[in-house]
Parts: sequence; C-alpha cells; structure tokens
Amino acid sequence: MVGRLDNGRSNQSFLLDSSGTRIVLRLNSTTTLLPGANRLAEAEIWQAASARGIAPPLLYVDTQAGFLVSTFIADHLPPQAQTEDTVLDQVFDLLARCHSLEVDVPVMDYAQHIERYWKIINSSGTTPGNTLTRQRGPMLELLESLLNKDTQRGLCHHDPIPANFVGTADRLYLIDWEYAAEGLVVMDYAALGVEWGIADEVVVARSGMEPESLAMAKDLYRYLCALWQAVAAWPNISPRQTPDQVRGDK
Repeated sequence: MVGRLDNGRSNQSFLLDSSGTRIVLRLNSTTTLLPGANRLAEAEIWQAASARGIAPPLLYVDTQAGFLVSTFIADHLPPQAQTEDTVLDQVFDLLARCHSLEVDVPVMDYAQHIERYWKIINSSGTTPGNTLTRQRGPMLELLESLLNKDTQRGLCHHDPIPANFVGTADRLYLIDWEYAAEGLVVMDYAALGVEWGIADEVVVARSGMEPESLAMAKDLYRYLCALWQAVAAWPNISPRQTPDQVRGDK
C-alpha cells in the first residue's frame, strides 16, 4: 500500500501499487447520504462513463464485499486553473456527455432526499435554524415547479464539485459516481455554478439551460447543501445515518 487517500463523505480510499501501476481501492460505506442509492447502479454508471472516456477505468467491483478498484488519476486542478476556458470547456463537455449516457438506473427522488434529512433532524431532538424551517415548504414547492416545467432529464452526476474532476488542464476525468442517478440535468449545472463560482450567464451560454430554471435549481441546491451542513454540524448524528440510527433503534 502506498498510502491512504483523502476520503470523501461516505467511503475510504487507499492508493495501491500493482506491479508499478497505481490503483485506488475504495471501501464503500455501509450507509449513504442519498435515499435509494444503489451500489450496483453506481458500478454500471461508472463502467458506462469509463467506456466513454468520462471517468477513469473501473478495474474491479465486488458489491457484496463492499469495495471497488479503479485506475488512479494523480492530479487535482489547482484553484487558479478552475477559471481557465480550456478547463471549463472540458468540465461542461464531461457533464454533457454524462447526461447523454443511456444507463437503466434509478430515478432520483429529490423530495424523498429532503424528507430524509428532515426525519434525521426531527429524530435528533435538535431544533434547526429558523431559515431552514421557513424554507421547507417553499423549497418543496420550488421543486414541484421544476418537475412540472418539463425540465430536461438525464443521467446526472449530482456532485460536480472541483475535487471530483481529476487529471490535468489538458485531460480531465469525472470521479465519484456514488450519487449519480436519473434526474434533473439543471441540478448538475446549478451545482457547477455554485461550487465553481461560475456566473449564471456563462452557465446558460455553455449548457443551454433556461435562466429561470437555473436560478430555481441553484436555490434548491443551496437548500440541500444547507440541510446537509446542518446535520453534519451536530456531533451526535451524521448525514449518513438513518432516522432509526439517530434514535438508537435496533
């Protein structure tokens, strides 16, 4: 083993050397942030993305044992490179190719995702902030509006933060497919705008998203992030726990 890699929110990853080739061993968490997440679906999506050159090659998967092995891509983009046109060209291209993948996978239920957070919050006995409480109804209405707008759907990554784009400015790959599912394409672009600090007009011009839908999706994305952060801030519970685990139920 070469060493332990910086871990994401749900798994542990280790860098291994196999006859001079560096590979990544990921040990899956037994819990997940998203309701309905499916490790078999994740592997299928990753393999499809790898075949299209979107993701690093997935070398081996054992969903029963709870681990997978992939090719190691060494570099992360430095912050100063994240605004370069050549980098943004690749980022938007990778997402667009992700959205065009034809994989039979579960559909993301965003309302269920929100309610799962609230069940954890309510089970914890902790009072959330007034802002989150006031936003609960309006955000569900906003989500319903997005769903009723005939918003474009496709295979969404759902976590396109800068850390999930690895490689160099000349060749990037998209990693961490744990939250990928069929969903609202605009949610990926909303996350991209928020996490990368990309202006709305740039996102609209590069993605073809409708400006009003993008603005709504950004509000919804920020709300989801605020829920996650609120739960993660409490030392006695975790965003990956179920309500039963919070209560201590068997």
